[in-house]
Amino acid sequence: RSSDLLYMDQATLRDRTQKVRGGIPVLFPIAGALAGDRYECGGRSYPMRQHGLARQAAWSVHNVGGARLTLEFRSSPATKASFPFDFAYRLTIDIERAGFRSLVLDSEIEHLGTDPGAPAMPLHFGFHPYFWVPELDKPRTRLDIPARTALDNQTGRTGPWSGELDHTQSVQDLHLQGLSGNSATLTLPGKLPRTLTWSDSYSTIVVWTTSIKDFICIEPWSAPSDALNSGEGLVRLPPGEIHRASFTISV
Repeated sequence: RSSDLLYMDQATLRDRTQKVRGGIPVLFPIAGALAGDRYECGGRSYPMRQHGLARQAAWSVHNVGGARLTLEFRSSPATKASFPFDFAYRLTIDIERAGFRSLVLDSEIEHLGTDPGAPAMPLHFGFHPYFWVPELDKPRTRLDIPARTALDNQTGRTGPWSGELDHTQSVQDLHLQGLSGNSATLTLPGKLPRTLTWSDSYSTIVVWTTSIKDFICIEPWSAPSDALNSGEGLVRLPPGEIHRASFTISV
């Protein structure tokens, strides 16, 4: 267990009625939560639960080659009840391109609409990596994330990002913005640093952890929470176009 990089709650993995807590859930077509779990699009109101549809969807194998696997999540009548767009999200998992002990997650999101006059598709996506950090090691774990401000999602207060977590709190839920770089490190006592790098598509880093659980999540998001309502940071993808983004974890 001492060599683990990611945390997994096996009970949530076995029970298909639960959301899996662990691994690297894919967040799409939203990251975070919407105000009232709803948003408006084209004059209609749509429901959407926290973190969207992709993390509980059935993905298909799109391509396999060498050390690469591409999975695909496509729109369906069921997804259109919450997200009224034709899309294909292709996720390529590559364990070779970035070198030894690296994992690359390449996202390719395509608006499959064929009418050039149709509305652009709003994009809000990200990842939710659960890094294994023993609870007793959390006070000695260092986070180096190049952000200027931190929104405490528990209190609603925003202030400068100090780089420190308050381990007297049972839950830490910090939304970091004003990024001045594209890489961060998580350093555990006696372990090699976990280095995260991301493309410019990602503008928000969320740090989330709870007491008694052996993980710290460091989550790259393409926009702040509730972006489908606020419009802040949204990418709007016209019909027929593709948006690409990349996220890498190295040790």
